[in-house]
Amino acid sequence: MSIVNEKKSELNERQLEAVNTVKGPVVIIAGPGTGKTKTLVERTVNILVNEKVEAKKIMITTFTNKAARELELRINESLEKANVNIDISDMYIGTMHSIWTRLIEENITYSDFFDNFELMSGDYEQHFFIYSRLKEYKKLEDYQKFFDNLSNNTGKYQGDWARSSFLKNKINDLNENAIDIENIQTSDVYINFIKEAYKLYVKQLYEANIVDFSYLQVEFFNMLVKNKEFLEKINHDFEYIMVDEYQDSNKIQEKILLLISKARKNICVVGDEDQSIYRFRGASSENILNFPKHFDEDECKIIILEENYRSVTDIVEFNNKWISSIDWQGNRFDKNIVSMRDTDILGKNVFHISGKTMDENIKNTVIFIKKLKQHNKITNYNQIAVLFANFKNNSAKKLEVALKKENIEVYSPRTKVFFEMYEIKLTLGIILACFKKYFPEDSIDQYLTECIDFARLEIKKDSEFLAWIKEKIENISEESFDSLNEIFYEFLNFTYYKNVLNEETPVDSRANHNLAILSKIFKNFQKYVHYRKITAEDDFSVVKYFFTGYLDILKESRVDEIFSEEDYPNECIPFLTIHQSKGLEFPVVIVFSLNSKPNRYEDDDISRQTSIDRLINSSSKLSENDKEKFDFYRKFYVAFSRAKNLLVLSSYEMGVSENFKPFFYSIRGVNSLQFDINEVNLDEVTKKDERKIISYTTDIAPYRHCPMKYYLVREKEYSTFSKKIFNLGIITHKAIEHINKLFLQKKNPFLDNEYIENLLKNIYRFQNIDLDDNFERIMSIVKKYIEDEKDNFEYIKKVEASEFRIEDDYILYGQIDLILEDENEIQIIDFKTGKYNEFEYSSNYRQQLSLYKLLLQKKYDKDIKTYLYYLEEDEPKKEILITDEELEEDFKNINKTTQDILDNKFPKIPYNHNICGICEFKNYCWGLE
Repeated sequence: MSIVNEKKSELNERQLEAVNTVKGPVVIIAGPGTGKTKTLVERTVNILVNEKVEAKKIMITTFTNKAARELELRINESLEKANVNIDISDMYIGTMHSIWTRLIEENITYSDFFDNFELMSGDYEQHFFIYSRLKEYKKLEDYQKFFDNLSNNTGKYQGDWARSSFLKNKINDLNENAIDIENIQTSDVYINFIKEAYKLYVKQLYEANIVDFSYLQVEFFNMLVKNKEFLEKINHDFEYIMVDEYQDSNKIQEKILLLISKARKNICVVGDEDQSIYRFRGASSENILNFPKHFDEDECKIIILEENYRSVTDIVEFNNKWISSIDWQGNRFDKNIVSMRDTDILGKNVFHISGKTMDENIKNTVIFIKKLKQHNKITNYNQIAVLFANFKNNSAKKLEVALKKENIEVYSPRTKVFFEMYEIKLTLGIILACFKKYFPEDSIDQYLTECIDFARLEIKKDSEFLAWIKEKIENISEESFDSLNEIFYEFLNFTYYKNVLNEETPVDSRANHNLAILSKIFKNFQKYVHYRKITAEDDFSVVKYFFTGYLDILKESRVDEIFSEEDYPNECIPFLTIHQSKGLEFPVVIVFSLNSKPNRYEDDDISRQTSIDRLINSSSKLSENDKEKFDFYRKFYVAFSRAKNLLVLSSYEMGVSENFKPFFYSIRGVNSLQFDINEVNLDEVTKKDERKIISYTTDIAPYRHCPMKYYLVREKEYSTFSKKIFNLGIITHKAIEHINKLFLQKKNPFLDNEYIENLLKNIYRFQNIDLDDNFERIMSIVKKYIEDEKDNFEYIKKVEASEFRIEDDYILYGQIDLILEDENEIQIIDFKTGKYNEFEYSSNYRQQLSLYKLLLQKKYDKDIKTYLYYLEEDEPKKEILITDEELEEDFKNINKTTQDILDNKFPKIPYNHNICGICEFKNYCWGLE
C-alpha cells in the first residue's frame, strides 16, 4: 500500500489531489490556515517513497530559514511515522537565497565571484557598503546633476547617507525586476548615470568578494544563461522543484525557476495572491497569477485549498467579505475559504474597540486586554498580538505607555526606539563616560548627553560600579582594547547587568535581548574599522568615530534592518507591523491603523516619476493606483487572517477611514451584549517543534571548553570579538578547499605555480591580510597536497559536506571537510595544519570523527573509514580506527553533553588562567581583577 493511501484520512480532498499530482507544472493556491505546509510535506514524502526519487534531486524553496527548518523536520517525522528510512540531508531545502548561494558555492568555477565569497547580512550592510565607497560614485559623470535634480523634485536625498540609500534601492529594484540595464542604449542622462553607478557597484562587489541578496540572484541567473553546460547540469540534477510563498517572488526569481525547471517541467508553486504584500521589495503577485500562462493550455494544473483550520467561522467569513469587497479586475483566483473550526468557539468572534478620542480608544483597549487576563482567558500575554500598518503615528507609543502603567510589557522590534531603550542609552553612556575627556565639548550632542545622564544616575546606585568607573576614567590612557565589546563586557560584573542576564522579569528579558543586539552592532563596527586597536596613541579615534559618526547613521535605521528577529521575549505583547506578522498566528489579534487608506497617485505625481522608475515599472499592465489599492486590501487581509479565536479592530471614532467604516460598524463592540467574556475560549500559543541543531565544532566542543561562555554566546547570543591576527590554518584550509572543489567540478583542472600563487593572493586579500613570510610556506603545503593526492581527486564525492541526523529531541549536524568514495568504501577526511599530536587526537578529534561517521552511516551502505590529514607531515594521512564499541561510547558522550545543553546546565568552571584569563566574559564570572 502506498504512503499516500495510508495518509488519506489525514488529508482533505484538495490536499490529497495536490499530494498526488507530481508530474508537470502545478499551482496550489493555499488560503490562510489551509494546511499548505502539511500538503508540501506529504507531497515530498510521496515523491521520495512512491516515485523513488533521490533526495538530492528535489528542491524546495521557502520564504524564511525558520520555515525551511520546520519543513525539513516534518518531512523526517512523516517518513519515520511511515516507518520508511530515507536520508534527506542532501535535499535542497531553504530560502531561494540560501539555495542559490549553495549552488554557486558548489559550482564556483562558473561564477565571477571567488571561492568563499561573503553574503551581506541584509539591507543595512548593503547600505553601508555603498556609503563607505560613495567617493567613487561622486567621480561618475553627472553625479551632482543627478542628485540635484532628484532633490529639486522630491526635497530628499541631500546627504551622503540618503544618497547611498537611493542608490541601494534602485540597484535592488533593477536586480529584482530582472532589468539588464547594462545593455540598455539610451540618451536619457539619468538612466545613463544609474547604468554607470550599477556597473561600479558590481565591480566593487567582485573586488570585495562580497554579494548582497538581490545581486546574488543576478549572479546565479547569469551563470545559467552564460554557461550552457551549467544550465544542463542543473536541469539534470533537479527532477522536482517546489516553491512556497510564490506570491512573494520577484521577476528575477521567476526567470530562474522557469529556467531550472525547463527540462522536466515538474515545478509546483504554492501561495496565495491575496497574501502578496511585498511589492515594495520587488515581489510581484503577477508571478503566481500568470504562472499557468508559461505552459501550454491545460498543461498546468490549478488546485485551490479552501478549508481553513486556523480561524473560527466568524473570522473566516469576515475575511472573505473584506477581500471580495473590491473589483479585482481578474487579478485574483476565485476561492471560497471555509472554516473547519465551526463547533468549538462562540458564534461571534470579530469585535471592535472604539472611543471618542484616541486617548479614550487606547484606554478601552487596555481595559479589554486586562479583562482577558483577569478572567484567565489568557495565560501569557504573547497570546495577544497588536498589529499596525506602520509606526508613523503615535497610537503605538500611547498604547505602550498605557500598558506599561498596568505592568504589562510589550515588545516592539519594528519601531525606531532601539536607541531610546534604557539599557542601550545606559550602556552607551557608560562607555562614552570612560573616554569623554578625549571628546571635544561640541561633539557631545543632546542624545549623548542623555546617555551620560542615564549612566550617572544608574552608577550612583552601585558603589562598586562608581568606584570602578572613576578608576577607569583616570587610567583610560594606559589601556587598549580590541573592541567596544571588550569594554562593554567589563560591566557584566555589576548588579544591573547581572540582573538583566538573569532575566527574572519581562523587562530584563527584553533588555537582555537588546544588549545582545548591541554586542552585534559593536562587532560589526569592529569589522568596519578593520579591527583597529582602541588606543590612546591616536586619541581613541575609533571610539570618537563610533559616537560622533557611526552611531548617527545607526539611529537613522530601524534595528530590524540591521538584525532580523524571529523570536520575541516571553510574557510580552508583540507590537508588530502587518508585514512582520506574515506567517504567524495568534489566539487574539488586535488591529490598529484603521485610519489607513490606499495611496493615490495624481497625474502630477506620475509625471514626476523619474525615468528610472518608469523603466522599472514598465512591465506591469496595472495602473499605479490599482496596484496601491490591491496592496492595501491584501495587507489588511493578512492582518485579519492572523487571528485564530478573536479578531478585534481598534480605532477612535474619527480615525476610521472610509475603507473600514462598513466593516468596523457592522461588528459589535467589546462592551456590547453580544460579547460575553465567559464564552471566550482561546488557544494556547503552540511553540513549534524546533529541535536544536547541535554541531561538534559550534556546540559540543565549546560547551565542554566552558559551559558558561557557551551559554552567553550561543544561548544569550552575545557576540565575541576578534583580533586581527594571521591564521595560517584558515588560509591553508581555504586554499585546500578551493583545490578540492576545483577537482570536483572540473576533471583535471590546470594548476600551475601561477594559478596557486594567484589563489593564495586572493585568499590573503579577501581576509584583509597583507602578504607575509608565511606565503611561501603555504605555497609549498598546497603544492605538496596536489602532488600527494593526484591519484585520489577523481574519488572526491563532496567538499565541505553538510550532513545531519535527527534524534528524538535534537538534530546532530556536521560539516565534513572532504568525502571520498570508491566502489568499496567511503573516506571521511578532516584537515589539520601543523604536526600530528597524540594528545589532541585522543582528547578531541576522535569524537568529532565518530560524529561524522554516525552522520554518514544511514546514507551509505559501505565501509566508512575516518582520517585526519596533517598537511605539514611527510605522511599526512592518518587513519583513525574507530571500533563499533568506541563509536557507541562516543555517541553516548556526545548525547550526554547535548542533554546537558538542552537541560540548560551551564555551570561555571573552576578558574583556569589559560581559559578564564583570556575570556571576554571573565568579569561576569570572576569580577574585576
